[in-house]
Amino acid sequence: MNNPAPNNPVLNNPAPNNPVLLDHESTCLRGNPLGDPHRRRIEVHLPPGYDGIRRYPVIYWLPGFGAHPGLGNRALSFGASVADRLHQAMTDGRVPPALLVVPDCTTAYGGSQYLDSAASGRYAAYLAEVVAEVDARFATLPDPARRAIGGKSSGGYGALVAGMTSPLFGAVVACSPDAGFEHCYLPLLPATLDTVRAAGGVDALLARRDSGPHDVPFMVAMSIIAMGMCYTDQPRTTPQDALPCDPVTGRFRDQVWQRWLTHDPVRMLPAHTGPLTELGLLHLGVGERDEYGMHWGTRALHAALDTHHVPHTYQEHAGGHHGIEHVFTDALAHLWRVWPHRQEPGNNTCAA
Repeated sequence: MNNPAPNNPVLNNPAPNNPVLLDHESTCLRGNPLGDPHRRRIEVHLPPGYDGIRRYPVIYWLPGFGAHPGLGNRALSFGASVADRLHQAMTDGRVPPALLVVPDCTTAYGGSQYLDSAASGRYAAYLAEVVAEVDARFATLPDPARRAIGGKSSGGYGALVAGMTSPLFGAVVACSPDAGFEHCYLPLLPATLDTVRAAGGVDALLARRDSGPHDVPFMVAMSIIAMGMCYTDQPRTTPQDALPCDPVTGRFRDQVWQRWLTHDPVRMLPAHTGPLTELGLLHLGVGERDEYGMHWGTRALHAALDTHHVPHTYQEHAGGHHGIEHVFTDALAHLWRVWPHRQEPGNNTCAA
């Protein structure tokens, strides 16, 4: 059945290469545990030639922890923004033409891991709301086979978990994802404890959130605190109690750590091989010298996928964790494998 194209003159005649910003009122984020806003902005970048009639696939891109929920700004003072790079790649034919959608899933602690968390809020459910809103407002191909979800770091983690647990997406592109938690989280704990102690405790550290600018040790400590709040299953968990070790004595909390591990993609995999096997594309990419050990976690996930016979592509590049926005183009180019056709005007079908 063909859905009529959205009748919105703003969307049908957008400025070239200019994002559309939607103000969206979420139902599932209303009254969330952290008191974060339930009104969120969705950033939508339109493909070259978008006219509101011809229908396109959609790429949902999830930013990493602490990152601005958008792709329109430059990462540095020189070079193009990620959105400009991908728009040019679509124009050149290196990446399939598609809408590029960036949801805002930030929290008071910096990130949600795109999970439904008892302590942070229902951000997996919110992603489903975003998909419904985009399909209602834009000329999309509203089919899981024509939706991809991707991201870097925490965003790559969110994309992996969505591929395991959500029926909404038919392709997953995970760049430097959180995986193999022993590699990406445990090595950060001693420095996190030092930062917390220097600040005067967890509450004192949290009180500095709005004072900025923040250095790397602060952001690392905040990320560990945020992970604890995302991975807990208790709604009234405090940030102190969500940490894998006591922030005063350093004494390790095995029960808390085991709860974190239930959210590790490497450990989640055996129970979710079915959905991953059904994906049209599962792509993993990581830098071979990632500063946070993500390369070892991603290697472990790659090996586990092989063990469970889950089809996927895997690439390592020469970079680290930061300044690797250029690899997104190569990663998303793999979508040509599942979107090999051009879109026909006014319908949901494609022609070769």
